[in-house]
Amino acid sequence: MISFKRCTPKPSSPDITSLLDVVFILLLFFVVSSVFTARGMDMELPDAETAHPVSGKSMEIQLAADGSLSCDGNPATLRDLSFILERTAGLPPASQPGRILLKAQPEAHVDVFVRVVDMVRKHGFSNVVIATRTSGQPANIDGDAQ
Repeated sequence: MISFKRCTPKPSSPDITSLLDVVFILLLFFVVSSVFTARGMDMELPDAETAHPVSGKSMEIQLAADGSLSCDGNPATLRDLSFILERTAGLPPASQPGRILLKAQPEAHVDVFVRVVDMVRKHGFSNVVIATRTSGQPANIDGDAQ
């Protein structure tokens, strides 16, 4: 009689190709639908009883108590800020921010504050909004200004 070699089946692993497709589609969905947070510093803003929310496209300039500046979350010097404002003023009107949102901590140096406001106006921006917080609102505000 002829003896045949028995074939032992190799342990098979499940096909995960479709599983990988689903994982990548979910990953893509979550990346696209996630909310990107704006970078910035926590600022303790001064109180104002007449504060109201602002919305729309704006350029945010933050002035810290130690005199440091940031523009849209990026650290900047006065010279950097002047260059950014000059470059922004040269953009088409549809691409320019509707307002300049100035966030200054209560302990910020007044001379730097005045220089920033003067620089903003010198570059042709007249809609300057000073961010405050209404009474009873938390002290640290990051993002939406009142």
